Amino acid sequence: MVTSEEEPLYNASVVSGKIDVIVFGAGAVGLGLASALLAGGESRVRIVARPETAAALRAHGLRRTGIFGDAQAAPDRFDAAASLGDLPGGPADFVLVATKSYDSEDAARALAESSEVIGPETQLVLCQNGWGLASRFTAHFAPARVWNARVITGFRRLAPQHVDITVHAEPVHVGSLFGEPPERIAPLCAAITKGGIPCEPSTQIAEDLWAKLLYNAVLNPLGAILGVSYGALAASEHTRSVMQVLAQETFTVMGAAGFRTHWPSATAWLHDFYARLLPPTAAHESSMLQDLRAGRRTEIDAITGAVALLAERHGVEAPVSASVLALVRFLESRGTH
Repeated sequence: MVTSEEEPLYNASVVSGKIDVIVFGAGAVGLGLASALLAGGESRVRIVARPETAAALRAHGLRRTGIFGDAQAAPDRFDAAASLGDLPGGPADFVLVATKSYDSEDAARALAESSEVIGPETQLVLCQNGWGLASRFTAHFAPARVWNARVITGFRRLAPQHVDITVHAEPVHVGSLFGEPPERIAPLCAAITKGGIPCEPSTQIAEDLWAKLLYNAVLNPLGAILGVSYGALAASEHTRSVMQVLAQETFTVMGAAGFRTHWPSATAWLHDFYARLLPPTAAHESSMLQDLRAGRRTEIDAITGAVALLAERHGVEAPVSASVLALVRFLESRGTH
């Protein structure tokens, strides 16, 4: 519980010159980014969460712990509600969409129907796992208003109002798949960075997203199926051999679909993956594993499912990807892991 002696991170009564941000979805990623905006003091923050999470935030405030330091925002430093309609009025400058990927269509529709807080200039930033989600939002909003974020920071929610940051591989990247200049998103990136989580505009967000999809497609399903951390997968020659095939299949599918990333081949990516990308996150357990343990639906369809769908669409064989997709779906159907 926040006490009156604690230093405030944000004063809701002083918003002049600050950006106005709605965080839509208060899972671990949403709370982590909200904590940075509050800690930076450059933003008015409004959070839309499930009823029990919204109630906890209103009662106890928002707490952040972990590798970027501890921070606490008292309940009167931000707004928290169970729906967009319950938020105080006024259009936001930005909305961080931090729902699960499978909720994208419902999220896009809810935002499109909330004109009191989603104005004609409000920019949407998709902070979600997977590929192909932007189209769910461009069905309701002009493409120039839809941005994607690549997040490869490890967040875990220890309580409804408490997020812990466990690992951080690279800065959050935010950019447009539709050619919008990065300067338009720079104020948001600066506000997140000031609050302790490095964030940068990107002119290559498609390449960034495919880099993350590679990372997730290689690690998350195997870690979820086997119940182990990223580092445990890398430590075994058996799982490394499977990861090599998953990387090669993803590269082949990506090329067949006309996309590219920052590495010319799966071999080059795997070298960088083991040398630089994986070590900072070796102790991390994927959100997919956490979801299975909790009996929740996973985001497998937006990750490995996206690879399998593109493979089928472009006539490419990806049998190992299809197999791990089927195994995760089987574990989902059991409801526990």
